[in-house]
Amino acid sequence: RLTFIINTWFNQAKDQIFFVTDDDDIDLHLKTNGHVVNSHCGNTHELQDLSCKTGKEYDLFMTTNKKWWCHFDDDNYVNINALVKFLGTFNWQEDFYIGRRSVTRKFGGVFHKKYVKFIFATGGAGVCISSALAKKMSPWCKNGEFLKTSKHLKHNDDCTLGFIITNLLKVDLTLTKLFHSHLETLDTLNPASFSTQVTLAHGAPDNVIIINNNTTNTTVFNTDLDPSRFYSLHCLIFPGLPMCKISSEN
Repeated sequence: RLTFIINTWFNQAKDQIFFVTDDDDIDLHLKTNGHVVNSHCGNTHELQDLSCKTGKEYDLFMTTNKKWWCHFDDDNYVNINALVKFLGTFNWQEDFYIGRRSVTRKFGGVFHKKYVKFIFATGGAGVCISSALAKKMSPWCKNGEFLKTSKHLKHNDDCTLGFIITNLLKVDLTLTKLFHSHLETLDTLNPASFSTQVTLAHGAPDNVIIINNNTTNTTVFNTDLDPSRFYSLHCLIFPGLPMCKISSEN
């Protein structure tokens, strides 16, 4: 999965992007100019490992002076230009938690023996948090506290973020339809809108965006080379790139 990212959107903001992994990877280290952080967390999709990694992400962000902490999964395509333009409409010095919901009702859980309700943005679509808000999250996030909070709540990392922000800190989720995850039926998205979307995703081979020679006049790669459709999408957004001069779908 990371190959699709490294060959496409990573190159649009390579100084700003870090990969948080669960192991050392020399090849990835070289390809990203050292922008790899071994979380020393496990590699499962269980609460322990997912929330461990997100806690490490938080700690990494807090060592920087960046305006926004954005989390994306390894099945996301991020339209960097659209992301920068989108975030530019918000004040990073105020409290913002931006994303898309996959569960529309309020979510529930038990935290320190008390029943709590909260809403959360689906991590798989991408989540952005202003630095002002990130600083306020510190008591429940820094230096391993995020994993502890997640274990007490008994919900995964994206739910835990939502709980900390919307319940404990009383900050609303700012909803956007410009973020997309593999939980959606991706082939229903309008190809004409791809260049303005902030994030897209793939669930290859069955759940991918529709992009072919009938929907665009830019370079389209065949599905063997491009099962995620990220290469074809990248060429739709940046048609002048050298990789997009390669032969089309046939």
